[in-house]
Amino acid sequence: MPRPPPPGRGAPAARRPMRDFFAAWLATLRSPLLPLLRRALSSSSGSWDDPLSSAAAAVEDHFQAHWSALDAAARQDPAQVVAAGDWRSPLELPFLWLGDVHPSLLTSLLRTLSPSPRLLAAADRVDRRIRVAVPAVSDRLRRAQEAFVAAEVSGAADVEAFLEELKGVALEANRLRRGVLSELVAAAGGYQAALYLEALSRFVLSMHDPEVLRRFDQCRPSPGS
Repeated sequence: MPRPPPPGRGAPAARRPMRDFFAAWLATLRSPLLPLLRRALSSSSGSWDDPLSSAAAAVEDHFQAHWSALDAAARQDPAQVVAAGDWRSPLELPFLWLGDVHPSLLTSLLRTLSPSPRLLAAADRVDRRIRVAVPAVSDRLRRAQEAFVAAEVSGAADVEAFLEELKGVALEANRLRRGVLSELVAAAGGYQAALYLEALSRFVLSMHDPEVLRRFDQCRPSPGS
């Protein structure tokens, strides 16, 4: 199944804004990937048979392709990627860290599926790594900001160097997300991994569901109130 080309790669005609890529990425996740995974789950006896394996692998690859596209976008415009890009829904914003889902949300979601003690132990190990890695990446961004402010005050700010460091921050954050998902899927394995990927897909799609967004807007205060 062809994937939407990452922004900033390929021939000029194939390049497109991240907003367009993300819309196509969501559409592909919504259909056919998620329905195929659900059909494989419903027809599976619980064994890691080929239909379930390929359907789950396609969904995992789709998420990895999304982070690869964010990497490509960060190489073009790291400031937009580190911040919340214009392709994000308002409901997504509280869940973002440096441009995409916070890694700890990936383990939190796994815990909602009543995992086995073995899988809970694996999630705990991943969480410990996240608790070390997230502050380190955030500190890298803070140091870059502080250095830029100090240089700007003295009239010697290097915008190019600052953007290069922002790019490194974005790439490191995405590398962490990719590793966390891969580790959780590998630890879950089989039917449980497919259930996890189905839940992750549902969560991401719910952030862009018109009915969910309508209810979200109804809970927000109107301007001037």
